Amino acid sequence: MNDKSQGFVLQSIRYGDTSLIVKIFTLENGLQTFMVKGVRGKTSKNRAAFFQPMTFLQFVQNNKSVKDGIGYIKDVELSYFYRTATTNLYKSAILIYLSDLLSHTLTQQERNETLYHFVFHSVEWLDLVETGYANFPLYFTLELSRFLGFYPQSNYREHALFDMMEGQFVMTPPIHPYYLDESNSRCLSCMLNLGINELSLVPMTGVQRNALIDGILTFMRLHAPVLKSLQSHEVLKEVLR
Repeated sequence: MNDKSQGFVLQSIRYGDTSLIVKIFTLENGLQTFMVKGVRGKTSKNRAAFFQPMTFLQFVQNNKSVKDGIGYIKDVELSYFYRTATTNLYKSAILIYLSDLLSHTLTQQERNETLYHFVFHSVEWLDLVETGYANFPLYFTLELSRFLGFYPQSNYREHALFDMMEGQFVMTPPIHPYYLDESNSRCLSCMLNLGINELSLVPMTGVQRNALIDGILTFMRLHAPVLKSLQSHEVLKEVLR
């Protein structure tokens, strides 16, 4: 029996002349890999545009496997239609960053409905909001670390430094180099446990924001080595400076 599934695209790779290998994080089964045939045919129902990163889809999963756990999908349709995020330069850069970040971290086949809904509602918020989203990449990255199991402790005091190795604020510099200075530590403390609608309440310059995204990603790399090759944040920093 074929059942409707839903998920968001993390990555698609061309396979042959008319097919794609697509990695989708699904609501029902977590990360899955599928083959999609005929995406470039003139009469194809599965258009290649459906499989851009961070596209939310609904589809039928065929129980027949191709090989190595790769399945087929068909009857693909959009489950969410972007209003502004794919045409706005700044929001598009953020989507690319989110896709890269999630591709590096969601590497295991594991169902996680809470994480799925977090990603969907965050991206929907970004798409619909008109202003006040410059801090969104910081918020999303920090919240993702919560799902990965190493969210920073909220123990900030004045003049404290954030120790990336320990994931907490300390009053004296650690013996290792992985810590934020006072200014960036203060900015980080302001971002912790914020709701998505409160992001504009934390004023930051582009320089501060870029320094903080570097710091947060260094913190994440120390606890999730799969992030070592992440590069898209450099483009994001240029766009949002």
